[in-house]
Amino acid sequence: MPLGPQLPPRRRRFLTLLVTVAIAMSIVPLSAPPAFASARFHIECDFVRHRQVDPIVSFGISKSDHLHAFFGNTGVTASSTYTTLRRAGTTCNNKGDKAGYWIPALKKTGNVVKPVAGHFYYRGIHRHLGAIKAYPPGLKVVAGNAHATRFQSTRVVAWSCQGSSGTGQATIRDCGAGGRVKALIKFPSCWDGRRKDSADHKSHMRYATRLGGGLRGCPRTHPVPVPELTMAVVFPIRGGSGVTLSSGLYRTMHADFFNAWNQTALINLIVNCIHANREC
Repeated sequence: MPLGPQLPPRRRRFLTLLVTVAIAMSIVPLSAPPAFASARFHIECDFVRHRQVDPIVSFGISKSDHLHAFFGNTGVTASSTYTTLRRAGTTCNNKGDKAGYWIPALKKTGNVVKPVAGHFYYRGIHRHLGAIKAYPPGLKVVAGNAHATRFQSTRVVAWSCQGSSGTGQATIRDCGAGGRVKALIKFPSCWDGRRKDSADHKSHMRYATRLGGGLRGCPRTHPVPVPELTMAVVFPIRGGSGVTLSSGLYRTMHADFFNAWNQTALINLIVNCIHANREC
């Protein structure tokens, strides 16, 4: 566009600015997501109870190996099924979430500690956000190792402090006066597309592989991407002195997830938050 010399200087500057803006708009699409967009949704579920049952690892057995702290679904028993969980209530702030979430009970100098809060983050971490599917109804998964003899990878189990992000580590650090310890357990986000459970409650799922640029993908054996669930449980203790779990040393932290979501509600959140690259 010629800005001929016949135009006044102020007019030429104005037209130059218009051309610059037009070029910038042609390079950066208006639909580009914000730089700090996060494809995820966050559910809060209050603590339900401590109970020594586990319908995934010890289905039908009246007393499981160790005590658990339950969140979300209020009707978890040793013989819970997808159908019975759907009929029960929930402590979650989204009433469509009737999933069962549980971890081993945490103890301080031998005394069971009641958790303060449970936060559940469903993230889209895959290269193609639009390909992420909902978990199938009744999916059962265990993350972490209840029999760990050494500290687990912080990509699966980590410890942090309430209000702190990106600082998870293998050991429990001192969170300071008034601070609270937070346990983080991350679940795999690749499903084999066939099984809702497996003998070890893990083999039907896989953790995504790193592709670079912060993005990940699924292996051919487990080709279906699903949200990456992270459980974040806060305890009213400031550090790790005297801390154990009902499953053993605190390095044995693990978690169970039994999907009993209302599938329509779950799919809507995945579409409107994860597929849309929004934080909800």
